[in-house]
Amino acid sequence: MAVTPAALGAATTTTTTSPSSTTTTISPALLAALNELDEQAVWWQYKALEAGETMAKSLLEDPSHREPVNATTWGWLTPKPGKPPIVGTANLAAEHGYAVENYTVRTPDGYLLGLFRLPNPGKPVVLLAHGLLSSSADFLVLGKGRALGFVLHDAGFDVWMYNARGTTPSRRHEYLHPWKAKFWDFSLHEIALGDLPATIDFVLKNTGQPQLHYVGYCQGSTLFFILGSERTEYMDKVKSFVGLAPVAYLRDIRSLPLRLMAAAPYTLYFLLKLVGLNEFLPNNKFMSLVGEVMCNDNEITQPICTNIIFMFFGHDTEQMNQTALPDLMANMPAGASTKQMLHFGQQVNHRHLVFKMFDYGRMGNIRKYHSFKAPEYDLTRITVPTYMFYSENDLLCVQSNIDELIRKLPNIQKDGVRKINNNKFNHIGYLLAKNAKELVFDDVVDVLKKMEASQPSSATPGSSTASTASTGSTGSTASTGSTASTGSTASTSSGPPGSTVTEVSV
Repeated sequence: MAVTPAALGAATTTTTTSPSSTTTTISPALLAALNELDEQAVWWQYKALEAGETMAKSLLEDPSHREPVNATTWGWLTPKPGKPPIVGTANLAAEHGYAVENYTVRTPDGYLLGLFRLPNPGKPVVLLAHGLLSSSADFLVLGKGRALGFVLHDAGFDVWMYNARGTTPSRRHEYLHPWKAKFWDFSLHEIALGDLPATIDFVLKNTGQPQLHYVGYCQGSTLFFILGSERTEYMDKVKSFVGLAPVAYLRDIRSLPLRLMAAAPYTLYFLLKLVGLNEFLPNNKFMSLVGEVMCNDNEITQPICTNIIFMFFGHDTEQMNQTALPDLMANMPAGASTKQMLHFGQQVNHRHLVFKMFDYGRMGNIRKYHSFKAPEYDLTRITVPTYMFYSENDLLCVQSNIDELIRKLPNIQKDGVRKINNNKFNHIGYLLAKNAKELVFDDVVDVLKKMEASQPSSATPGSSTASTASTGSTGSTASTGSTASTGSTASTSSGPPGSTVTEVSV
């Protein structure tokens, strides 16, 4: 990012406290410029805030002043020569020759969410929602013709990919900096009721469609269950819900590491809060390097990497796409709040098979809910036509969870609960399985096309799509028909031949 002295400005200064409690003075314009750094560059933001105005300008204007985060920084992490992993949804799409649009969605409470689109203007709209500690990049790591995002686009759908607040593409806010504890004060409840309505409304407004299809993987389905329970008016805006490893009732999960982490969630939560760790497992260059070095096809440590994954999600060496693994690890973990993780841990520790709002303790619950206990989410209010995919070897989406969802959800379609025809397919198989397309995604396409045939979409008369793209033989061009809302801007940059990246700030 090039930042000119004029862009930094000489605005009235404001006092900012760094993580090391050193008070420095930095202009608001400079602080805004720091926030626009590459999302991976949190370390440089810290350095700038710690050192003050002069060092901050130096870091922004001259990248050579930034100490390289590589093998010199962590001696043993020396990637072998070859193609590095691809970081970010836009880069993954461009790498495989797809036009991609990048939008910013503002939530009512000020979070700025990254939203990506593989455009098919005028076609049925699908919104993809990622899993816990993940981002929209997960829907593209398997590559062209294999990853869910590309498969849906190639099948004729207008694909939009959401990123929850706090994840790498959505680590921004109108006035709260991620260093502030208040930025991370959200559970699954706030994500579902803050992010999803804003995102759904934004997508429908900018496509002119009255409804969209919602496909949620893991946490993406959990958020939809909360939305449907609490904001029933949004069920009219969703044509169908497809849950991939849908999770709500977690009491019986079989993942030993996750059970151990959930064994004392409050203790872990307050310890993390005590030392100021409000963010759980953020993405950074160190984690990307670990993924690149340990999980690379050519590394002898790759079996260690894959076995750690199997320990969490289920063992499946046969389906694991080890070539795509470095790309996944370069984008995961993508960050979450410790409160969000505690909310998941609470579901694991319930005595009964229940799915509840965040438990603040007896006195906190009285203040929040006027009850000693946190209320249950009422899934019987979710009236959307529903399909669910699950597998026998999934250690998180277990049979008792599926059975309870079947009992509670009122509009599961005929043949709407589909057990994947591979007894080794695990929880992360939706992102990394070699045959995920044949085992799952082709069926997802069939389901969505079936719903379209029964309830065809029709764009609102006079509406316009955000952009159209045409590809030439040596590159591509994109033209923006109309911006998504008043005051928004769009810019286009080229990826590899045959790709387009359009960025729109709304």
